[in-house]
Amino acid sequence: MKKLSRIFCAALCALILAACGRQDPEAPSIRRVFLMYSAAFNNLSPNIAHNEQQLLEGDLPFAGSDDVLLLYSHHTSKNGVYTVPTNPVLVRAYTAPNGLVKKDTLIVYPDTDVSSSPEVLRQVLLDVKDLFPASQYGLLISSHAKGWLPIGYQESSLSIFSAPDDRARRRFPLTKELCIENVKGGGMEMTPLADAIPYHLDFFIMDACLMGCVEVAYELRDKCDKIIFSPTEILSYGMIYSTMAKRLFGSAEADLKGICVDYMDYYKGQTGAYQSATITLVDCRKLEPLASACAALVGKYRTSIENIKRSQIQAYFYNDLHWFYDLRDIFEQAGAGQVELSAIDAALQDCILFKDTTPTFFGITMDRVCGLSCYVPGAGKEELEKFYKTLSWNKAIGLIQ
Repeated sequence: MKKLSRIFCAALCALILAACGRQDPEAPSIRRVFLMYSAAFNNLSPNIAHNEQQLLEGDLPFAGSDDVLLLYSHHTSKNGVYTVPTNPVLVRAYTAPNGLVKKDTLIVYPDTDVSSSPEVLRQVLLDVKDLFPASQYGLLISSHAKGWLPIGYQESSLSIFSAPDDRARRRFPLTKELCIENVKGGGMEMTPLADAIPYHLDFFIMDACLMGCVEVAYELRDKCDKIIFSPTEILSYGMIYSTMAKRLFGSAEADLKGICVDYMDYYKGQTGAYQSATITLVDCRKLEPLASACAALVGKYRTSIENIKRSQIQAYFYNDLHWFYDLRDIFEQAGAGQVELSAIDAALQDCILFKDTTPTFFGITMDRVCGLSCYVPGAGKEELEKFYKTLSWNKAIGLIQ
């Protein structure tokens, strides 16, 4: 990938390393690097631009500190204009000695880059590490999403679950639902996303709809320690960025639970349909016991799961996105007893560090929420289930054979 400022970046990196003054050249002088990755060449561009501004108004690291805040920013030239290419930029933001916020543009990328592609994400992450070798890395991706589903997958039938009509849908606020960017070649499926991450992340925050799936978490289990995501959609206002820098850099460990609490406090304070939010913080290093527990019950209740009445399962969707059901409730509604569910409960308690929800989400009662969604197999879904077989979660539990 060509860049307009590769030489500048290399020189900057050398200056940073020279300035650290460490005796051990192998020891990174930077403690924590956080990258907000805005793939916003879509209708969310104004919302995500506002989120970026909120982030910059928070408690940013000071110049010369051992923490680094970066923004990869790709927006439309105007709201709703998708025919005019724009250049993504990588920016470092910090508080200068005079107390003012400074932004240094590190790299200007070609306007042909598709930010919602694995290739571009990988290159940006490699550039970040080249510029700022660090002990810890955190990534936030803000854009549209649709969970673990393959790019472009749609269904013509809504027979699995009765969805509200279009008039009912219009009553609800805009969310980060569907697609990634309004550009050809946009979209990242789970396996390519995992493959695109070139080094280990300490945490991964997904400010995008429906990513709180067990399928997503398990696919990324070897790429990051912890994930924050939502099993439902996320309103277009997004996460709470005004306090995020303080949460990320204000202590020895990034306060990921605090980010979740800030998010839920905000949406619990809203009214009507705007009081709709879910959040989950998962320790990906502790997902194997959950897979083992689920595999044992899948083997016993496979037929019951395939024939389950889906309207009885706790859902995480309000419209035709009928692929996201509560992981634990699937097994309970399939007939598993409390003794059998105890292994799943123990594994969930161990790997889920925090979960919370508003009482309802767009009218759906959220009273049987374990914090992770999962797919329920069904007749007539051969195309989807062929793809599902390629996911690591299915290989681990044998849901679809």
